[in-house]
Amino acid sequence: MSIDPGSATPLYQQVAADLRARIVAGALPVGARVPPHRELARHYDVSLITINKALAGLVSEGVLHSRVGRGTFVAVRPAPVAGLARGDAPALPAPADARRGAPMLGFVLRDLSSPFFSLVAHAALQRADAAGYGLLFSSSLNRLDREEEQIRRFLDLGVQGLVIASMSRTYRLSEPMQALDDAGIPFVMVSFIEGEDVPFVGGDLHDAGYLAGRHLIEVGRRRLGYVGDRFGSGMFELRSSGYRRAAREAGLSIDDRFVFEYPYEGEWNDYRSGQAIGEHVAAMAERPDAIYVHNDLGALGMMDGLLARGLRVPEDIAVVGLDDIELAARARIPLTTVRQPTDRIGGLAVDTVLARLRGERPPTRQLLAPELIVRRSCGAPAAARTVDARPIPRYRRPRSLADRAALAAAAAEGPP
Repeated sequence: MSIDPGSATPLYQQVAADLRARIVAGALPVGARVPPHRELARHYDVSLITINKALAGLVSEGVLHSRVGRGTFVAVRPAPVAGLARGDAPALPAPADARRGAPMLGFVLRDLSSPFFSLVAHAALQRADAAGYGLLFSSSLNRLDREEEQIRRFLDLGVQGLVIASMSRTYRLSEPMQALDDAGIPFVMVSFIEGEDVPFVGGDLHDAGYLAGRHLIEVGRRRLGYVGDRFGSGMFELRSSGYRRAAREAGLSIDDRFVFEYPYEGEWNDYRSGQAIGEHVAAMAERPDAIYVHNDLGALGMMDGLLARGLRVPEDIAVVGLDDIELAARARIPLTTVRQPTDRIGGLAVDTVLARLRGERPPTRQLLAPELIVRRSCGAPAAARTVDARPIPRYRRPRSLADRAALAAAAAEGPP
């Protein structure tokens, strides 16, 4: 069956009818894997969206079924329908294993100048190169629509897998990302994403907050504050849950007056957000004596806002960030921070994509241990940075987002 763009029948219905006819004719037997979306799109000369709609319709009918991370397969052989069973149609495209040329992966980056994700991307490039794969980069230019467009473009270019650093702070999969599994394209997120079944490689943000809180308490701070991205977001709760736990274990609580959210949207505004909050805190009649900030960019802005209004860091307020970007050590008051292992995140992300390409099933969510880096902003000596290598006391480690949320709620109640 040929696809007729001039027909009154929508293209996706024509594609679905042709695929159904091939299944009826036995060209695609029960259990066979349907070729990946991008190959079908080239074969029928239609868009990936058209292919997605065609296969989604067949899945809803029960003719096909999708297996996460594996692809779409023939579920049943439907009864013949007049005019649809044709055994003389041209052959379907060859499976993905028949691709020619150097194998390629794609990396969708929110911003090529991101001080954190550019380090992750560099590590990913090194690992891909060592494995004999090319790595294509694409910037979403801090626009969600651009991010979705780049994912589709990579699929059109024939990349075999994707690493994605999303700019969205909704922390949920977008529609193009959800379509990747159906297309048989392995991917992994390196920016935080909600969903226990979504492939993710990143630092353990609960433990990061715990390290920050425990350290501030050990250096004598008692009025703890916190700055997050958005009240109520999954990231806000996750990054603060370990911090609140450390406070609770010490018999302290975090005053709601000392909890803030970034006033401006987007990572590119995080320094500006931190600076605005620093100026606000400096004007408060009663202030926290320590603040843990969502990321290093915000923490650097926070310190500059405090200093601009005449407060001293760390004498009046100690500040701790998260990430350990290059600027953290070079600030006029070097920033104490919790380091996320960007080299391991980037390398493991590529390893995970390649393992899924080989048909293996690596862990879905892989959390890497953070490391506290002590500098002057929390009261450490002005000498070179020191690494806090002391083990975290044993505690019930949360295993899921629901578990983390429960711990955060318990911590919010204050000491027993």
